[in-house]
Amino acid sequence: MLIESCLQRVTHSVTISVTKRDRTMDETATPSFGAWVRRRRRALDLTQAELGRRTGASAATIRKIEADERRPSRELAELLATALAVPDDERAAFLRAARRAVAVEHLSPATLPLSPPSVGTPHNLPAPLTSFVNRTHDVAAVTTLLRRSDVRLLTLVGPPGIGKTRLSVQAAEVLLPDFPDGVWFVDLASITDPALALATIARQVGVLPLADVPLSQRFRTALGAKRVLLVLDNCEQVVDVATDIGELLRACKGLKVLATSRVPLHIYGEHEYVTPPLSLPPPGTLPDQMPAFEAVQLFVTRTRQHRPAFVVDTANAGDVADILYRLQGIPLAIELAAATLRRMSVADLAAALRSQTGWVEMVQTSARDLPPRQRTLSNAIAWSYDLIDPDSRACLRHLAVFVGSFTLDAAAAVCIGETNASSRALTQSWLVTLTDHSLVTPEPDRWRLLEMIREFAWNQMTVAERIQAQKRHARYFHDLLTQSAGQPEAIEQDHDNYLAALHSSIEQGETAAALQMCSALAWFWETHGYVREGQALIRRSLALPGTMDADQRINLLFKAANLSWQCYDFTSADEFAHQAIALAQAEQPARLAALFNLVGRINIERGEFSQAETALQRSKALAHQRPDLLNPGFPTLQLGEVAWARGDLVTARALFDEAATLLPDAGPDLARAILHTDRAEIALVHGDTTTARRELLLALPHVRQHERRIRFWLVTLAGWLLADSTQDNAALSAQCLAAEEGLGERGGPLSPIYRTLIAQRRQRARERIDAAQWSALWRTARTWTPQQALVCAETWLKR
Repeated sequence: MLIESCLQRVTHSVTISVTKRDRTMDETATPSFGAWVRRRRRALDLTQAELGRRTGASAATIRKIEADERRPSRELAELLATALAVPDDERAAFLRAARRAVAVEHLSPATLPLSPPSVGTPHNLPAPLTSFVNRTHDVAAVTTLLRRSDVRLLTLVGPPGIGKTRLSVQAAEVLLPDFPDGVWFVDLASITDPALALATIARQVGVLPLADVPLSQRFRTALGAKRVLLVLDNCEQVVDVATDIGELLRACKGLKVLATSRVPLHIYGEHEYVTPPLSLPPPGTLPDQMPAFEAVQLFVTRTRQHRPAFVVDTANAGDVADILYRLQGIPLAIELAAATLRRMSVADLAAALRSQTGWVEMVQTSARDLPPRQRTLSNAIAWSYDLIDPDSRACLRHLAVFVGSFTLDAAAAVCIGETNASSRALTQSWLVTLTDHSLVTPEPDRWRLLEMIREFAWNQMTVAERIQAQKRHARYFHDLLTQSAGQPEAIEQDHDNYLAALHSSIEQGETAAALQMCSALAWFWETHGYVREGQALIRRSLALPGTMDADQRINLLFKAANLSWQCYDFTSADEFAHQAIALAQAEQPARLAALFNLVGRINIERGEFSQAETALQRSKALAHQRPDLLNPGFPTLQLGEVAWARGDLVTARALFDEAATLLPDAGPDLARAILHTDRAEIALVHGDTTTARRELLLALPHVRQHERRIRFWLVTLAGWLLADSTQDNAALSAQCLAAEEGLGERGGPLSPIYRTLIAQRRQRARERIDAAQWSALWRTARTWTPQQALVCAETWLKR
């Protein structure tokens, strides 16, 4: 079971057994350096590939080191010492042994019992889809710089396609133990407005923006002195965000930033690392020596993806060297060229490149009219682009309208305008061609364009093509949204494209389409933590010219107010709600019950209980007149919460019981989620753990699809667990509270009464658990997704 694995990760001691062969070696001889590394790796339960990934080396390199066929460089030895958890007092001895072909001395046995495993640093680093070429020197240089106390901001600078992103991720993986409070990767490639860049960073880190509170202050509150590494990718198009980055570094003393950009950020304290091309074999290098160079490794690795038996030999070594020199060691150019070997020989490729003068030459400063992403690799991409047929080129241009990945149907809709069988078949043939040329990256049932190829394709389009592609894209996702209603997983997968379509509709002044998409997406935004984005988009849509009927406007104002209070922007919540009330009083009085119920919720959340009670009493009276528009159980339930918050438990229980008779029984329901969780809390106050458990189980099916309600439920479950005085239950309670805190980084704080309960329960749980176990439990559970938390919690509740 998941819970068992969760607990085992943090409570057991790991004793490493040795194989009979290893025991024999221990008994008969001092092991060599390679043997020590192999046994230490096995003791840490690492594969050669995993150790290679942590050190920026290939699995083949690790194999050769373990076989004593190769000695690591100084940089690689440093990385190995970190990855193999060599104690600080033995590090120097390890480095000396690594560089000398002698037996290991003065090192602890590789197979000593290890201490309990530490919980991994929380992070969102993207998993590589292909192997990382041995850039050991660069990884070591970057990690060494970031470990210096005087380096707070390090920018990897270099032209597009040079491998800045891959290097930043690899370095960040090596640095995970150095930043125990989190390593967060933020891709800014799709952000063109510097004003939105900081909000994007905040969202990835889980810092919730609040009205009238600068984000830098929110970061200071959320991060404080925590040791966190931010990896900010593709900063060049929002370089003006550099000022904000500087403010973050001043506000958060434990924060460091690793940025990638084609230009320096030019802020105080910035350190730059110029990302070099891959190393090239010098003229006259023998064939058997060429695999030692990075560019050759990448070329061979990518070629073997479609020609598994490919090797550099006497017959092709000259052409391979010529190709790599003409590509100047630029990784993306090498990958694009290697892809052409599906249909031509190495000699033909070398000849073709020779005929293309200036193929990958750096564009000089005199060509400032070219887009930044074309200044290094436009010719490399153009060369592959020119090799494909005109229809496939047109397809690639149209695909540039997508943000993120896309399906075959979506591609057909944009490229042809239809999604029938013949259109899908034709589009698929183009995608196959583009994939063969490495211009499109395949994924399971989907495709995507690398960002620089996307921008290249975008800049090849005429104005008429762009308008056509954007209109087709917006129309397709507008129609798809209607089909995806009630399918949050489907919406999540295409959310970036939905947002792009919505932005396009807003920019084109297509009011009806924009309003319909906002209305359809509002529930998804609320339940999946996109409240700030949703609020801003509804605000922009409401400001569009054109007419809309009163019912539609009230509906959108309601949703905007509902999203606003959930990101604690109470000023905007009041503004939207009172606009809706004024319009409803004049045009749609039947809508007032739901609107006053919303005003009651807003005031409960900010602790204004008298105002909440007044609004909810009005809502309840109106709901009894039109129960078809609002079930009167909902305002009754919220009046119970007001009584509870005031300490009147008798009235609260009576109102909850009344609400239970009014609310519907069938299907998942938000009000039922609130009701059963609140009734469980009232039962806990009276020491009735049996009723509390029953109410928690009744709430479970209603909370699953609403992230915020999952958090309330976890807090209540923590209270139920603490009602049992055993240490095991205290540990489980701590995990509930940690999971709630982690989810709250994206969703904001809970209502006042639950915030009080969280503080009380956290203190009670902590008193029953030793500090080391508490820290390990908290760090693990705090990274859980909503569904992971529910799986564990449901197991505890039903045992």
